[in-house]
This record gives sequence, structure tokens and C-alpha cells, in this order.
Amino acid sequence: MKFIKSQLVDIDKIVECYISAFPMTLSSKLGRRFLAKMFEWYVVSERGFIFHSEQNNTVTGFCGGIITKTPGLPGAITSISQYAFYTFIISYLLKPHLIFHPQNLKKINYILKNILIKLKIIKAEKKVFKSNFQPFCGLVVIGVKKSFQGQGLGYKIMKEFEKNARSLKYIKFISLSVKKKNIKAINTYKKSGWSVDKKLNNSIKFIKYL
Repeated sequence: MKFIKSQLVDIDKIVECYISAFPMTLSSKLGRRFLAKMFEWYVVSERGFIFHSEQNNTVTGFCGGIITKTPGLPGAITSISQYAFYTFIISYLLKPHLIFHPQNLKKINYILKNILIKLKIIKAEKKVFKSNFQPFCGLVVIGVKKSFQGQGLGYKIMKEFEKNARSLKYIKFISLSVKKKNIKAINTYKKSGWSVDKKLNNSIKFIKYL
């Protein structure tokens, strides 16, 4: 098992791994083109990074993050949505019934806001940070191929993410958000030394200082 910095040529294998790990998510239902454009952002954006684990030329797991050096920059979801906007639109036109998927209905205001931003009707809101802002890396997406789950690979990927963040000497801490019902992931984060920073309605924000 080895960890590799992902390139554009690796995206198809990462997409396959994602679908194996999360077959029932809205992203998987929208298809490979949708997922490929989403993962492409991590490779081409100066704020994104992604790596994957590989065994016998098979991607067994992956992890993507976003770097925030200065306050006021948009978050990962807004950044990726704006980058992949037209691919997202095409995916929904090909599968219009997914527009009414529960995950979309919960985020309808956010979706409409991103459409207005893309059409330049409104400007993207700047994220508000405390006055003592410190550069950080956010863990955005992580997954393990189904046939490799339950072998401790998720824990190893978390450690590799931390290693990547530490290599950027200016990064002070790492962060992530997880749904409250995802007990397995929460236990993995705690095992990896992450601390609860904030509890929201349906999610928990974890941080870890480097």
C-alpha cells in the first residue's frame, strides 16, 4: 500500500473508488462525469490538493482538502460548485428527477445562491473568521473502497492528510466537519487526535492543531 499525490490521469480511478465507498449518495447517482469534474478541482486549483492510496494499480482510498491562507476566501463547496457549475447543470438536465432529491431540497437556498453567484447577480460572501485568523487546511472528502473497509485504512489516510498539511509550514491547524450520525467516522477522528470545535444542528466540526 502506498500514498500518491493524485494527478488528472488518476481521476477516473478515484471516481470508481468514490462510487464503491458511497454508492447511495447524490453525487454517485449524478454519475461519473459529475464526480470527475468535482475531483478535478482538487488537482487544478492552487487551493486544493488530493492524494490516494494504491495497491496493485487499484485506488483503495482517497482524500481531498482545501488550503486557506488568508481570511475571506470562499469554502470548498462554493469553490467546487463555481468551478464545475456547467457540468453540474448538464448532469441535472440528464437526470432531472434528482433535482428533487432530499439532499438538494435541504440545500435549496445554498444552490440558488451559487447559481446567482455564477450569473454574477450577487457576489460570493466572504467567510468571516475571528480576528486571530490562522492559516489552515480543511479536509473536504475522504473515502475507502468497499473491499478495503474495516482494515484501518481510513485511519492511515487521516494520518497522511495530517502529514500533507504539516509539510506546508505556514499551516497552523486542520479542520473537518462530519455528520453527527456518522459514529464510525467520529470515532476515527477522535482516535487520530482531533478535538470537537463546534457542534451544529446536524454536524460536528473537528480541529487539530499542528
